[in-house]
Amino acid sequence: MAIKYQSGFIGAQTVSKDSEAQALIKGLDSFAKGFNTFARAEGEKITKETTAEAEKAARLDNLKSYQDGVDSGELDGTQSQFWISVYDNIKGQNAGVEFKTKKALAYNEWWAENAENDDLDGSAFSAWSADFDSKYIEANKNQSSFYLKGLDGYIRGTNQQMAGMYASSNAEKLKIKGKNNLISALESVIGTDEVTTKIAELDVKTNVSRFLSKEEFNGAVIQAYKNKIANLAVKGDPNADYDAAENLVDELLKFKRSNGSKIVNGKAIEELNNLKQTLIAEELQHQVAMKKISDNVIAQDWYQQEERTLTKKLGYDFATGTGSTEALEKANLAKDEYNKRVKAWMSLNNEKPIELQKAFFTELRQDIVNKYEDFEINSISMYNARSNKFNITRLKTDVRAAIALYVENPDDASLMEEYGVIAKLNGYVDKKGNVTSKTLGNLLVDLDKGFDTGN
Repeated sequence: MAIKYQSGFIGAQTVSKDSEAQALIKGLDSFAKGFNTFARAEGEKITKETTAEAEKAARLDNLKSYQDGVDSGELDGTQSQFWISVYDNIKGQNAGVEFKTKKALAYNEWWAENAENDDLDGSAFSAWSADFDSKYIEANKNQSSFYLKGLDGYIRGTNQQMAGMYASSNAEKLKIKGKNNLISALESVIGTDEVTTKIAELDVKTNVSRFLSKEEFNGAVIQAYKNKIANLAVKGDPNADYDAAENLVDELLKFKRSNGSKIVNGKAIEELNNLKQTLIAEELQHQVAMKKISDNVIAQDWYQQEERTLTKKLGYDFATGTGSTEALEKANLAKDEYNKRVKAWMSLNNEKPIELQKAFFTELRQDIVNKYEDFEINSISMYNARSNKFNITRLKTDVRAAIALYVENPDDASLMEEYGVIAKLNGYVDKKGNVTSKTLGNLLVDLDKGFDTGN
């Protein structure tokens, strides 16, 4: 079939489809397509090889950039622009990794230094970040565009990530600071007539509370009340005021914000009701503890009074320092025994009524005086409940004479006068705590077992 060209065009003619010219055209077209395919394949091969070579070089040497390598003589400066682009792009990425690490460290330092500063709109962070970046970029301004492109990706990625992290951390910091400031501002007025006005003042969006939600604001008010209540309700503290603490719970449960909504709602109502019940129970324990403290003070005062009376009865007054040397020695030994016996008794009887404790201190003081007053200091040694409870030496002949008198008349009054206190102090008593002729006899038998023994 023949191809007909435009009619009227000079030189128009009909060419056979199978002519030599048509075959040449087809051949040239086929050759061009084949050559393009070959050229593209060869180009891709060269590109791949060049890329691999440049990447390897960039990752293995310690140069900062291609230009630094040329300037130092470590690179020959004959590489193609494509090789340089691959090489410097990797070097820029390496610098980006370094940038990310350094900026993270610098950020931590900056955050610590500015922990107390309120960056309400993030401008402080933005200024610091821009300043850090500008110094880093300035130090690399003479590098190639390929290097800067590799670096820029890390700068943008790092800044995006860091900005998000800062926004979250800063918001939390401002929220916590706002809550703490609100609590602090309220604690000083809770329990006074100023509290309602103060809460209304803080309820507007001031810098103290602007970052708190409604529930967070309510929670801060509740915490401020709890802190005040805890300061008032300290079990065992003479300044504790449980009635005031309980009244604050009631006040908080009824309190309403300026918009009419209650501060306490939901689960917090149950928690505060439980707190009040705890306060009521603790108040009873507090009263018992305070009575105990009061009793302890009274008992201590009474003990000290009896101790001073004891030493004065034995001839030495520690308050004025008057008395003989022998009286001082005897008073010290007697006071030591008195102290040891009081401690031993109180360890078992400290819960007994204060009047009973006072009676014991007085009676023990009288018994110790009776034990020591008729003996010379050279016959007295230090009292020990286990090894030396008979710490006043007596001649065996005196003990034997007392035993003989006892055998003759167990109820002889002189025996009770001489040995009754010793028997009482050392536990030779009946079930009712009384010294009898029988218990006195047991004492004399034990005393007889020693030679020049004590009492």
